[in-house]
Amino acid sequence: MWPSVLPKQTRDDIHREAEVRVYDLLARELGPEWTIFYSRPWLGLTSSGGEIDGEADFVVVHPVRGYLTIEVKGGAISYDPEKDQWRTRDRHKIFHNIKDPVFQARTCKYELLKKVKAAPSWPGRFVRKRHGVVFTDAMEPPSDLGPDRPRELFCCRAQLADIGSWVRQRLSGGDEDPLGPAGVEAFHEVLASRIELTVPLAHYLDDDEQTIITLTPQQFHVFNSVAHLPRVAAGGGAGTGKTILATEDAVRLAAAGMRTALICLSAQLADHLRQRVKGHAVEVWNFGDLCMHIAEEAGIAGGGADGGMTDGLADHVSRAIAIRPDLKFDAIVVDEAQDFRSPWWVALDELLVKPGTSLLHAFYDTNQSVYGDVTGELASFSIIPIRLTRNLRNTQNIHTTASRFYRGSEITADGPEGTEVEWVQCTTGALETKVIEIVRNLTEAELVFPENIVVLAVDGPLIERLRKRTAAFDGLTVEHVREFKGLERQVVILAATKDIADFPELAYVALSRARVHLTVLGDPEILKWLEGV
Repeated sequence: MWPSVLPKQTRDDIHREAEVRVYDLLARELGPEWTIFYSRPWLGLTSSGGEIDGEADFVVVHPVRGYLTIEVKGGAISYDPEKDQWRTRDRHKIFHNIKDPVFQARTCKYELLKKVKAAPSWPGRFVRKRHGVVFTDAMEPPSDLGPDRPRELFCCRAQLADIGSWVRQRLSGGDEDPLGPAGVEAFHEVLASRIELTVPLAHYLDDDEQTIITLTPQQFHVFNSVAHLPRVAAGGGAGTGKTILATEDAVRLAAAGMRTALICLSAQLADHLRQRVKGHAVEVWNFGDLCMHIAEEAGIAGGGADGGMTDGLADHVSRAIAIRPDLKFDAIVVDEAQDFRSPWWVALDELLVKPGTSLLHAFYDTNQSVYGDVTGELASFSIIPIRLTRNLRNTQNIHTTASRFYRGSEITADGPEGTEVEWVQCTTGALETKVIEIVRNLTEAELVFPENIVVLAVDGPLIERLRKRTAAFDGLTVEHVREFKGLERQVVILAATKDIADFPELAYVALSRARVHLTVLGDPEILKWLEGV
């Protein structure tokens, strides 16, 4: 029987009372060699290509006898030839118009034959096909009901107890070929095949990503509330939109006609910021390169050559600006400001046209457990702090995971719940192979684009090996956690080694870089530390 058990809602449905009775009788009267399908809908096409749909109340299949389609009707039955209208009357003497049950059974018979002939297992035989009608409550007709409605086509109340004999009689006579096991299998394929439409992880991630994209612009109200302040610092935890706000702030200031610099410490973040402000008159620098550029433009030797950041390098700014005041900026926007030391803020202030009063906007992380209380440092330069209190970048699950390493002003996660963070235990020696396995599964089975994935680690040799082994995944990034600060990806795979426990900041950064999906691999002990269990 298909289904093998009728759902309770079907048995409790008064409109299916007649069908349920026939279901139970067929199950009792026909042996295991019979296959019975209940309530099988179908969709067919007309000769012009239009769609027609229908439903077989029952399809009874036998490997030797063939198949029988059955239409079931309860109540008293009547037919008005003048109106060509069939009706039933229920126990409350209420009439209901119904479709021609013979036509329904016959149509199902031919439409299902078309379907099973297209099944891979169809044996290609001329098989016995019949149709019939069961009236569960009506008395049997005294004679044929018409040229296409012979008496034997119907099983009525008096015959119900022996419905098995009626089925066998309907599937007898003629010299058709047997269905055989292959023919029965064809009916299984058409009427009872298992349906499992999988959803690649990428589809869920794209939905979560779209929600985050919708949320992120909501932080732009910050600009309206601080537009009158020349010196302001917006602080918040990971995911509060600091980098997005910093770039938007710089673009707006440049559009107002100010010579504007957008400054950070990381060269990788600077590259990212350049892409975000491309087409706008914003100068993007990492601070080390900016100091060297200013010194070189002023003709000061010894400015350094590797872009590294030292207090001495910042000292060159004062001398350079005295020689070339035209190198000053009308406005400076600083991203990841919590990483800037006091001497560097002095240098930034001197780079402004009007030190102490020109526009200086900073965006910083408020995680005191990692960076301490930055507000005191900012206050000494008359920079007024404001709070960003909503995480709009990460899913709630990722926010919760990263929050274990956050201590500061409360942050509310407004993003979608998202997928669960995946914690994968493996030995340090197996880490490299396991990362490749996960990347392959994400890109091949889950349909995630490689450019949406970053693999993060803190072990230098491991990073180099992973870069070589993932080179075939075009667009995928493998990076040190420190170098990915301020950046983000849709999917992050963190290859966690014990080194990360020495630097809580790296754990905080690594766990908060993923927008919608995070996988963490490592030794059980390091996973327990990261997971907080």
